[in-house]
Amino acid sequence: MYTLFEHFKDFAEKYDITGNAFIVGGAVRDIMSGKELKDIDIALKGDALGIAKKFSKEIGASFVLLDSEFGISRVVKKGFFIDICLMRGDSIYTDLADRDITINAMALPLTEVREQRTDDRKQRTGISIIDPYNGKDDLSNKIIRMVSEENLIKDPLRILRIYRFAATLNFHIEEKTHNTVKRLASLITSPAGERIAEELRHIIKVSDSCKTIGSMMLDGILLRIVPEIAEMSDTMLPLYKNIEDAINEEPFSRHLTDNYKKLCLKLSALFADSSSAKKASMRLKMSKKETEFIHSMVSSRIRILSLRKEIKGAPDAEEVIMLLKKFKDDIYSLAISGMAADPSAARFWREVIAFYHEKIKPRMALLPIITGDDLIERFGLNPSPLFKKIISEIEDSVLLGIITSKEEALKTASEIIKK
Repeated sequence: MYTLFEHFKDFAEKYDITGNAFIVGGAVRDIMSGKELKDIDIALKGDALGIAKKFSKEIGASFVLLDSEFGISRVVKKGFFIDICLMRGDSIYTDLADRDITINAMALPLTEVREQRTDDRKQRTGISIIDPYNGKDDLSNKIIRMVSEENLIKDPLRILRIYRFAATLNFHIEEKTHNTVKRLASLITSPAGERIAEELRHIIKVSDSCKTIGSMMLDGILLRIVPEIAEMSDTMLPLYKNIEDAINEEPFSRHLTDNYKKLCLKLSALFADSSSAKKASMRLKMSKKETEFIHSMVSSRIRILSLRKEIKGAPDAEEVIMLLKKFKDDIYSLAISGMAADPSAARFWREVIAFYHEKIKPRMALLPIITGDDLIERFGLNPSPLFKKIISEIEDSVLLGIITSKEEALKTASEIIKK
């Protein structure tokens, strides 16, 4: 990040645009908090897109157009990036007046930034912050405060962003701002579904997002953006909290490493049935894998609630083994869903996970124990639907612990053929 930012400073000085360039957004918060700069947003007066293209070409970086209407682009090099946007209005003060919350309405002139390398750390000096809305005080006091009601009306997605920043920064929403977003709740349905989904992702990724989800439910925000949750309104929050708690606990936190699965697993708590889950996911234009995973978790939740009773709680029952065959490593998500819906089943699902690791995964490692080529070579069979039947039955026997070697598999194949 240091190198890319220094490149831009050198570029700005070379072409005499330093006086028209300002660091804005989260980077200002990071500078004030003494954090490492990760993402940098720069507001430029003038031809922001043209300048970004020229900068990317000069340093051999990639140029990505993010929004042509608002003049927003990204310059990427070696995994780091700088976002460059067109300054709104004719001055930085006009730009800041158009932003969502006070802690995002601060700017730092590029001319004031000094970043020096030391032996073991980066040291920043020169933080002459432009702060017309007292964002510095709100940052210190951990408060989320709107710049103006008009800005929320102009872009209602900012209503959701207020909850997002409260969640991700663990800040408190100021009372007047809170009352305003509740009053403007009906506007939240107007932004595009994918924009709403992206804000939801930021909220749900937080490890203790349940309190924010609960606030959004109470304030009438959540039900408007996901009306399909109406049937789960009484049981949704306890289920959501149980899922979130389980994700953060061992052994699940160790094995459930896909962030999108954690997110979708939490989202699955919002829906009473899989059709509602699919409808909502598609309306929010979530990715295909997200939609399919949410649908799978919701549709399986009802089935697994009765499974423990049917098999009398035996984690090594054939029904459980067939479940493990189907879900493989997704069994962690399924177990969390089962525990969340029925906390009394926690011991059962932990035993299932242990059985999966100790017995089923080693058995899965044996597969495929025989192939179609083996059937052709040993028995002179021609490819046919019988191949699939033989191999499937043998796979099941391996997972059940009945077959442990290739010779045993071929013997079983012979018996199936004779039948």
